[in-house]
Amino acid sequence: MLVKKIFNNNVLLAEDGDQEIVVIGRGVGFQQKIGQVVAQQKIEKCYYPKYQRWTTLFNELTSAIAFEYIEIASHIIATAEARLDTDFDDYLLIGLADHIQFAVARQLKALPIKNELLWETKHFYPEEYMIGEEAVAYIAAQLNVTLADDEVGFIALKFIEKRAGPEISERATSLTKLIEGVLTIVRHELSPKIDYSALNYQRLVVHLRFLLDRLLSDEYENNADNPFDQVMMQHFEQRYTKAYRCAEDIIRYIEHETHRGAQTSERIYLTMHLQRLLEHMN
Repeated sequence: MLVKKIFNNNVLLAEDGDQEIVVIGRGVGFQQKIGQVVAQQKIEKCYYPKYQRWTTLFNELTSAIAFEYIEIASHIIATAEARLDTDFDDYLLIGLADHIQFAVARQLKALPIKNELLWETKHFYPEEYMIGEEAVAYIAAQLNVTLADDEVGFIALKFIEKRAGPEISERATSLTKLIEGVLTIVRHELSPKIDYSALNYQRLVVHLRFLLDRLLSDEYENNADNPFDQVMMQHFEQRYTKAYRCAEDIIRYIEHETHRGAQTSERIYLTMHLQRLLEHMN
């Protein structure tokens, strides 16, 4: 593996035959020269661009992203891969580094962005949320900048959205089809003229994605319902009749398609999202 381009002491672009490789490691670029053999003992992580577009994007962003953010993103990704026992596609390095740099810049200017999906992310994807917490702590240690909890959720979503592998791709396809089916029911029963840019609609879609992802998971357990949930559901049936009926039809559709039973708590959350959507339309 030969050095092709040196970005800084810890990041360089190498080549192995026709394959370009982004190499990250403490001191891996220190006192190196173009054409020299990369010091194997200093390599911590390699990224193998599968498409020319990846390398082009990386090279274009070298002038826009400080390489300390590339190093930070690489560390966070490596930690997440070990913790979640999975691999992420190499595009995540660029996206995460760019996001972190932008988040830090906003924080320094006191211009944080509110994460409206923080609650859902924390409760439905606790492992990824923990990665987000560790990432924010690592960023604070490296840059002396403490990001808001909203960024914990944003970083967690990066990993939720970027899972790699054929099984995940197959699940993503199933999720898309199921969500499309659910939204057809919503348009038919509630309103064909839904504001797709509305926050309540976006929250509904994200909630559906989380719900379906859990139902399709091999680890999903349909635990016994909480008696309080039954009481709450009866209250919703009487007070939010239209949203409740739509939620029931959606659950029946989902259960038929996934062959999994949904808990009463799922009906409650779904009814709440549908009711918010109705109130926004009215």
